Amino acid sequence: MDFFEAQERARATSRRLILWFALCVVGVVAVIYLLAVLSKPLVFDQQATEFAWWDPGLLATVAPLIGGVIVLGSLFKLLQLSSGGAVVARDLGGRQVDPSTRDPLERRLLNVVEEMAIASGIPAPEVWVMDGESSINAFAAGTDPSNAVVGVTRGALERFNRAELQGVVAHEFSHILNGDMKLNMRLIGWIFGLVMIAMLGRMLLEMLRYTRVSSRNSKNGGGGILLVVAAGVALWLVGSVGVFFARMLQAGVSRQREYLADASAVQFTRNPAGLADALRKVGGYTRHGALQTAKAAEARHLFFAKSELSGLGFATHPPLPDRIKAIDPSWDGSMLKGRPQEVFSDDAPDRPSASRVVPPPLPAMVSGFAAAAGAAAGAFDPHDGIGSKTDAKALMFGLLLTPGDPGILAYLKEQTSEAMAGHAAGWSRRLVDEPSSARLELVDRSLPWLRRMSAEEAADFIRVTRELIAADGQVSLSEFMLQKVLERHVGVGLGLRGVPPIRHPSLNGLRHQTAVLLGAFAAISGDEAAWASAAREFHDHTGQSLPLLSPESCGIAAVAAALDEFEAATPLVKVRLLRMCGLVAAHDGVIEPSELQLLRAASEAIGAPMPALGGLPSA
Repeated sequence: MDFFEAQERARATSRRLILWFALCVVGVVAVIYLLAVLSKPLVFDQQATEFAWWDPGLLATVAPLIGGVIVLGSLFKLLQLSSGGAVVARDLGGRQVDPSTRDPLERRLLNVVEEMAIASGIPAPEVWVMDGESSINAFAAGTDPSNAVVGVTRGALERFNRAELQGVVAHEFSHILNGDMKLNMRLIGWIFGLVMIAMLGRMLLEMLRYTRVSSRNSKNGGGGILLVVAAGVALWLVGSVGVFFARMLQAGVSRQREYLADASAVQFTRNPAGLADALRKVGGYTRHGALQTAKAAEARHLFFAKSELSGLGFATHPPLPDRIKAIDPSWDGSMLKGRPQEVFSDDAPDRPSASRVVPPPLPAMVSGFAAAAGAAAGAFDPHDGIGSKTDAKALMFGLLLTPGDPGILAYLKEQTSEAMAGHAAGWSRRLVDEPSSARLELVDRSLPWLRRMSAEEAADFIRVTRELIAADGQVSLSEFMLQKVLERHVGVGLGLRGVPPIRHPSLNGLRHQTAVLLGAFAAISGDEAAWASAAREFHDHTGQSLPLLSPESCGIAAVAAALDEFEAATPLVKVRLLRMCGLVAAHDGVIEPSELQLLRAASEAIGAPMPALGGLPSA
């Protein structure tokens, strides 16, 4: 399965959905206009001879009013959702799982998410639990992998065993990687606009619950209340047209996306029985996937299974039997009861067991540093000392300190505190002899804590890290890599900066930028044959030849500028670039630390997972 081709299909579907949304708006306006035409004689007591279907004045009133409400409502919701998946998780009644939790069910969930993050080549997203939901369900939400969340209901947490939970989490990770997640977030915004009129009517009716009319003023106030009731009912009925079109738009998201996510989950875990049994538990559990929260209707296309018990309306998911059959053709039609699972101590270790992490078979998505990090873990425990947001910040500062430079340490003490500076200095001393793979794993373990900063705290944190990097007047490769990680997962993840719109649909307009990046890798490896292999791949895609640039032309400033352009490319272009970079880095069979750092910096800068490196060792 090629996730990046799936992302290209997701972009094409997104463009079609924009058209469908526009048609839905036109449909709502048209229906409400017809209702207004039919009711106009009754409202104004006109004679039947005066009735006419075409009324330009009425259309000029209805179209901007109704269309404006829908569009403004959608824009408002999309702006709200731009902060990331945590907004959706919070609206659905979720609670973020503390990375240091000792609850065995939550610990197991965090372990599974970390394992799937390694398999997919992206840092672990935030993990949320919907404590008030006893049904079995899960979802992924976010506008970018850096602000993605994975959420599960309490019922899923309690009733899935480890293999089933792993299959469901892998299913949600595929939605993050294949472009569905961002598309689904846009869909929530558009649906909100379409149902706004019905929501306004419902709000008017609910306001009456808090209105008390005494016998003394009932004569004066009764007429106003009746008017409010009439307006609320009318808006609710008229808004039902928008609800109808919203459900139709939700159903427009192809059911094939669920089949795609199921198939990729099996490829991630190599355990089809886990996902099949999870689906069988959804089908056999009395409460099914039904959710209690009122917000579930507008987000029902996000969930692992149908979020409502009723089969009426437009289905957003394929039938469960069809999904199970696609995974297990020999399925006999039986379902599982979904009884609560007991979590044994060896099922929820303090950190993921290396034996449980199955190397994924997807060559385009394997984390290049996973094997090296695993090898380093035996001598160095990356979990030691990271148990809070403060620890994570101190680690990042420690990675940027120059050993033996009291000036930089004094600056950090001035900008933060003496305690923070001392904590950072301790990390710096501890990590001085550790390999880059262990440092990278530490960085990834810290990201969930760093995402817990407020926007103001995060902005100040990024400012200090930038000044630490610039303090000695030069930027090392490790500093450049760390800067790009923080810009992506703190800057973009917390909404401090956005992601540029797509400007480059192909590699053809990025010849110079590609030459700079491949030249930078060639300068590290010193292997012109490796560069030539990547250049041939560029020629195969574009028909253009690449110049071999001098190392002086491929410095960090030039690389940063090239990566800025690639960030505005399509996902398929990004993965082709990273594949070519990986070809140069892996040509000699060994991944040098500087090659690993540059690959990670490139992947973070452009917002794409690390390329496959075939499990090669790091030097």
